[in-house]
Amino acid sequence: MIMSNKIHRTIAGIVGAALTALFVFPAEESLKLTFGYVSWETLGLLFGMFTLVLALTESGFFRWLGLWTLEKTHYNSRYIFLAFPALAAILSMYLDSITVMLFMASLTMEVAATLKFNPTAMLIAEIAAANIGGSATMAGDPPNIIIGTYFGYSFMTFLENTGVIALFVLPAVLGFFYLTSGRKLPVKTREEELSQNKMFDRRLVENDPWVFKADRKDVIKDPWLFKVSLLDLGLAVVLLTLHSYLQISIAVVGILVALVLLVLGGNPASKTPQFLEKMDWSTIVFFGTLFVVVGGMEYTGVIEMLAHGITSIGGGNHVILVSLILWLSAGASAIIDNVPFAATMTPLIKVVSETAQVTQNPLTWSLALGADMGGIATPIGASANVVGLSVAEKHRHRISWSQYCKLAIPATILAVGLSHLLLILRYLL
Repeated sequence: MIMSNKIHRTIAGIVGAALTALFVFPAEESLKLTFGYVSWETLGLLFGMFTLVLALTESGFFRWLGLWTLEKTHYNSRYIFLAFPALAAILSMYLDSITVMLFMASLTMEVAATLKFNPTAMLIAEIAAANIGGSATMAGDPPNIIIGTYFGYSFMTFLENTGVIALFVLPAVLGFFYLTSGRKLPVKTREEELSQNKMFDRRLVENDPWVFKADRKDVIKDPWLFKVSLLDLGLAVVLLTLHSYLQISIAVVGILVALVLLVLGGNPASKTPQFLEKMDWSTIVFFGTLFVVVGGMEYTGVIEMLAHGITSIGGGNHVILVSLILWLSAGASAIIDNVPFAATMTPLIKVVSETAQVTQNPLTWSLALGADMGGIATPIGASANVVGLSVAEKHRHRISWSQYCKLAIPATILAVGLSHLLLILRYLL
C-alpha cells in the first residue's frame, strides 16, 4: 500500500496495525501487545524534534540562515554550490531532512533564477548531502532513530560511528558534484550582475525576493519565537549530546524540547503557540502503527525466518554479512521507503547477530548507512528527495528521472562504496 503511492502511508499504517491487532495477536493479549510493541522512545523524540523544526520554520530562522549563507559566499554561484549542500548536511544532523530540503530547495530555486544558472545539479547535491548528514547522528534520519532506540544507543554512539564515516563520505560526494557540475557554473556575483543590468535591479526592487533583502532582520517573521526556538535548538543539541551521561532517555529529551516551546513559544500577548496547528501528527501516527506491524512479524517468527536466511548466505563471515546488509539496505532504500525497511530490519539484525554469533555493531552501522545513503539514488528513495524535487517543479523546473539518476546513482555508489571500505577497515580488520 505504501509503495503504490495511491494511499497515504499513515492510512496504510493504520490498516496494517489494525489487521495485526485483530488477526495476528491473540484476542486476550491484543491490546497489551499492540501498545507494547510501540517504541515510545522514538515517538517522544520525534514529537520534540518536529515541534522544534516547526517553530524554527515559522519564526523565519531558515530564511535568516539562508541569507546569512548567501552573504558569506558573496553571492558567488560556485561558492554557493558547495555552501548550500554543506548547510543541508549540517542542518540534517539535528533537524528533519524533509523540512531542511523544503527550505533549501526553495532557496536554491530563487537564487538560481536571480543569478541565472541551472539549479538541477545543486538540488541533487543538496539532497545527497541531506541524506549523508542525516546518517551521521541518531536524530538525523528516522531510520537512525528507530535503530538507536531499539538497541539503546546514545546520540554520541552514532556520532562516533556513523558520524565519523559520514565525515569522510560528504567531502567525497560534494567533490564529485563540484567536478561534474559545480565548476561549470558562471562566476559572476550578484553585485556584478546588478551593476551591469538595470532591468535586473528593477525586478529585484519590484518583487523584493526575501533572499536579497539588505537586512537579515527583515526575514524574521516572529522575533519572540525566533529567540525561543534558537534557545531551544541549543538545548536540544546539548541534551542529545549528553543524554547518556545525564542518564535521561532520548524520549525525555524530545519532551523537554517540546515543553520549552509549548510554555514559551506563544506570542507574549496571546501566549498561544499557534505554530502547533501545523504539526505533522500524521507522521508520528505512522511511526506508531509501523511498530505494531513489525511487532506482528516478530511475534509470528517472520523476522527470525528472514534472519536465518541472511545468516545462511553469510555463513557467519563478518565481511560477507556486513557487505550483504549494507548493499541490500542501500538497494532497497533506493526504491522503497527506508522507514518501514529500517523498522523491519532492526530486529532482524539482532537475530542475525545471535544466530551467526557475530558482533552486532558493524551490522547495525551497515543497516543505518545503507538505509540512509541508499535513498540518494532515485527521486523516490527518501522523503527529502520527493520534497526537494516537488519544490523545484512548483518553480517550473522539472527534473526527470533520467536527469536525476544520471548524477545521483554514481554519487550513491561512491557514498555506499566508501562507507563499505571504511566499515571493513575500522571494524573488521
